[in-house]
Formats: sequence, structure tokens, C-alpha cells
Amino acid sequence: MKDVELINLLERISSDEDTILSFEEEIQLKEAFSYIPLMDEKPGENVLNEMEDNLFSKSIIFEKTEKKVIYWRRYISVAALLAIIFGCGLWIKSLEVKFETGRNKELSLELPDHSKVWLNDNSSLKYNKLFFYFNRNIEMKGEAYFVVTKGQKFSVLTPTHKISVLGTRFVISEKDSFNVVCYEGKVLVELRDSNQKKVLTKGRRFDSDSIIKENQPQWISHKYVFNNSSLYDVISAIEKEYEISIENKDICRGLLFTGSFPAKDLNMALEIVLGPYSMIWEQISPKCYKINN
Repeated sequence: MKDVELINLLERISSDEDTILSFEEEIQLKEAFSYIPLMDEKPGENVLNEMEDNLFSKSIIFEKTEKKVIYWRRYISVAALLAIIFGCGLWIKSLEVKFETGRNKELSLELPDHSKVWLNDNSSLKYNKLFFYFNRNIEMKGEAYFVVTKGQKFSVLTPTHKISVLGTRFVISEKDSFNVVCYEGKVLVELRDSNQKKVLTKGRRFDSDSIIKENQPQWISHKYVFNNSSLYDVISAIEKEYEISIENKDICRGLLFTGSFPAKDLNMALEIVLGPYSMIWEQISPKCYKINN
């Protein structure tokens, strides 16, 4: 990219955060970034000079008059400062977008490419607005349901895995154990510290070979239907739905439950879920219950 074109492009982006770049401009800007080191603090004058030298070729032919040389040098310096803003780690971090949910809280959001995400409780998601133009990479923890707009590769990074898609619907969960369920399209799941990979198609799960029939996670619609599910997970779903805590639920580990519970009657839900196991419960505070054998 010619120096004047780069200058104009940087000025246009800096003045309008909603600037839409063409494919060619994205490639050219990405090449320009390769000359700019990322820093976590304000660079010194010697670094600025070095960055200016790297970003703008020394082979520029100036006019013979000193006045025009000064003019071009000043113009290049302004562009270099803009480039520093792009390259500086502090500025990059300022473009980082992060969403978090607390206990029993959910959040729905739309990404810059119009993909949609639903965050379950105690979950987080983050991405960089600038880098998202070049590759659709996001990081997440907890549990999230994705409806991805078709386009270039879309990747989700968890602390342990990388999930890659082109356009699909899937859910990622790493709360108690890692799992991915594909509701539409195709998903590639990779273990980040090894070469282990698994491709999931519609209705397939990462943690088993069983086939699901649901069109989306139950916590999205608040319709809870279980088939040979862990009773511990069912109790956790009751906690979330009714915004309560249930003590001593570890006694439910190892037990399985098939059925459903209502979303508007807590006592009925506890009776349906715990009754078959001859378990009893008591309310020990307005928002806390305890179960026993």
C-alpha cells in the first residue's frame, strides 16, 4: 500500500469507528500491522522513530525544496502516530469487548457479523472489535449457545478447546465438564494442547455418541425435559430456574432422571424430581433449600 493511501485509510478509520473496509483494504491494513510491535505501555521516542522507519519506506522521493521535505516528514509523523495507536497494546485492549453473567442471570447479544449468542449464568465472552474484522475469533468461559452467521471461519476458544464452524447452531459448556452439542451444520472440536479432534454433525454431542432431538438448549426456552440425565444436573437446573440454592445436592450424584419439571411451581418440581428417589427437602431460608435421603 502506498504511504499516502495508508495515511488516508488510518485517518478514515480513526475518525469513524463504524468504517466498513473492503476486502483489499483489510488485507493491506493487515500487512501494515505486521510492521508494528504490540506494546503494553506508551512507547518512547526512539521506538516511535523506529516504528516510523519500519512502517514508511526510506525510499520515498522528496521534492528538492526543503519546505516540501518538511511537509512530507510532518505528514508521515502524523500517520506514524496513528499507527502507534493501532499497535499499542493499551489501544488494542480498549477495543476488547467483554460480557459476563452472574448467578442465575442470562444474557443475549449480537456480534459484529450479526451472529447471536446466549450466555448462560456464571459465563463470560470476549472479543476484539478490530481483530474480528480479520478473523471471527472469540473467547468464552462457562456455557453459551451460538447461532453463527455464514461467512468466513468462526472460532470459539475455551481454556481447553477450540471450536470451529462456518455457519451453524451449537452450544458449548464447560461448567462441570466440557461438552459441545451441534444443533445444525457441522462443528470441529479440537483439544488445544494436542492433536485430538472430533467433528460433530446435527444432533451429535462431544461427550457421547448419543443423538439429541432438541432444537436448542433447554435453558434457552425454560422448558426442561430430561432423558437419562444426571439427577445432579436436574437439581442444578431447578436452582437456576427458580433462583434458589439447594444444599446437600451431592447425594444426587450417580443417579439418573428421565422426565420434566414445571417452570412455575417449585414444590411440584421438587416433588417430581426427588419423589422417585424417596428424598425429602426442607426450606431453611427464603432462597435456600436442603435435601436429604
